[in-house]
Amino acid sequence: MAGSKKNKQVRQKEIPKGKSIAQGGDPAQYYSQTPAWSFANSDTEMWAFSQGHMGKLIWTEILPRLKAFETQTWSEILVKDKKQNHSLDLDDLNKIAQDRLAEKYIEAEALISLRITGNHRLYGYMTGSVFNVLWYDDDHGDNSKCVCRSYLKHT
Repeated sequence: MAGSKKNKQVRQKEIPKGKSIAQGGDPAQYYSQTPAWSFANSDTEMWAFSQGHMGKLIWTEILPRLKAFETQTWSEILVKDKKQNHSLDLDDLNKIAQDRLAEKYIEAEALISLRITGNHRLYGYMTGSVFNVLWYDDDHGDNSKCVCRSYLKHT
């Protein structure tokens, strides 16, 4: 009968055998871990993590900042310093950045912005405690050329 409301119980003959669950435990456990970096998915076209785009800044600015981040936990980076380092909704990204994510088949729920200096940012996504670097933006601010526009208040 359609609309019958019997108390049905699902019965399982046995527990399936095989590999363990890929992700288990506390999903926020990475907050207590120190960062690790992956450059495998770095973009080589837009906001490229490349010598042509960054020049010597990799040695004078970026690498020292990444080393400094490694002395902190993700909780210190993303919670304590959330004004400077924080997650971003994909809808807030520049349209070009959204299109680049689709072209690279990256289906992240959100991106993370890490402040390197005043207007220099690294953008990427998390896989566990690993930060996957996508872009280096050297013109973050109130302009249409950056990955995620930062609107100035009271203007």
